[in-house]
Amino acid sequence: MEALRIGNKTRKLNPKSMNYFHRVGVKIKKYASIFWFIIPGAFLAILFGYLPLIFILAAFKSDFVLAINSPLQELFRNNWSFIQFTRIFGEDSEMFLLAISNTLIINAINLVLVFPFSILLAIMLSEVKSTFTSKLILIILCLPNFLSWPTVIGIWNNLFRDQNGVINNLLMNIGLIKEPIYWFGDNIGGIGGFNLFKFFAIVMNAWKGSGWNSIMFYTAIMSIDKSYYEASEIDGCNKVKQIWYLTLPSILPIIALMFIMNITYILSSGFEEINLLANISDPNLKERMKTLDVYLYEVALGAGADMSFATALGIFNSTVSLIFMIGGNAISKKLLHRGLW
Repeated sequence: MEALRIGNKTRKLNPKSMNYFHRVGVKIKKYASIFWFIIPGAFLAILFGYLPLIFILAAFKSDFVLAINSPLQELFRNNWSFIQFTRIFGEDSEMFLLAISNTLIINAINLVLVFPFSILLAIMLSEVKSTFTSKLILIILCLPNFLSWPTVIGIWNNLFRDQNGVINNLLMNIGLIKEPIYWFGDNIGGIGGFNLFKFFAIVMNAWKGSGWNSIMFYTAIMSIDKSYYEASEIDGCNKVKQIWYLTLPSILPIIALMFIMNITYILSSGFEEINLLANISDPNLKERMKTLDVYLYEVALGAGADMSFATALGIFNSTVSLIFMIGGNAISKKLLHRGLW
């Protein structure tokens, strides 16, 4: 039984006999004074998060020309059509398919290699005997995360540029190469069409984010009761067996959560990183370096901006992300027996 006090009267309620909306109403009445604190945040969320959603209707327009009418007048003009969605796999399919293939390849490799690397990094740090040393190493590994992408791109450009780059100078000094290699070019090693665009995108992302991403795994590992490890040592388990049968099962909820989060954003490879990487690469390669974020930006705000088509692309992106989130949750529940719901 739950007691609800309204004014000077107290009523006893049985939650089992109430439906969901009745229970919510009871809680709102019970904690009415606390809900005043939610109003400012709710107002801002509605203003900036939900009201702009009305412009999703632009995706269902044959055209959306702001130079002629105001946004609201253009939004409710009688020119409804599904042509923007047919363009995705129709007349504009070549550039779209290139962008989505680049995005999927980069994010799939990140999911398969970089995501497990963060877990491995956390496990390695947890095995360091000195807590001070392990935390110091973790802080050092997290430092790249606080660098902006322009700074990161600048660092890697200084390392790999063809003129006076650190890597080229080193290889030339030890006699492995006779002339500088244009690492950001389109014919590395004299092989036409061979480039390292995806390699640099993946490695830079791992270098910048692996330390930061390992924090949650490291915290989860450090919260495991040490007596479990002592008991496993008595039973004759070595370090590998302790990691496989004790550490990994203990942090499965965190692994499941991070896996679902990563697979949800599989169509987002980071606009800033790819755009800046394209700026220091061979101009001939730039058109083939597009990812979905860069392509969406160019369609929405580039030369000949097309808001209707950009909105349709955004809806497609969000829909696929939702499908991946539901699918990732199902896979996580099937394989790891953990999920978001």
